Amino acid sequence: MNIKKSGEGPDSDILYISFNQDTTGLAIGTKRGYKLYEIKSVDKFEEIYSHDAENVCIVQRLFSSSLVAYVSQTSPRRLKVCHFQKRTEICNYSYSNTVLAVKLNRSVLIVCLEESLYIHNIRDMSVIHTIK
Repeated sequence: MNIKKSGEGPDSDILYISFNQDTTGLAIGTKRGYKLYEIKSVDKFEEIYSHDAENVCIVQRLFSSSLVAYVSQTSPRRLKVCHFQKRTEICNYSYSNTVLAVKLNRSVLIVCLEESLYIHNIRDMSVIHTIK
């Protein structure tokens, strides 16, 4: 879900919000980076990680794992995939157009561009299929 809100205040920093696949986690992209939360119950959220980066407009976490994929508005054609607990970058892909969406499951990571989809194998991040 993309969030576009004008005005001042702490909420105006939010650019993107997404649940992980089993809705036990929440990822929030902001003007200052992204934050990952674990949802303990309806009224209890615990921040488990925060990463400084500029204008994170897409952030997705694979279930409750340490794998996070994100895109920044400052480099909208670049996808970064990281292991947040080890603080390591797994891969850094550049595409021909702006990344519009990223979705992942246990098998694949799908990157949506304006006129094409790239399907990556989640194990080694190789491109296994392209749809144009």
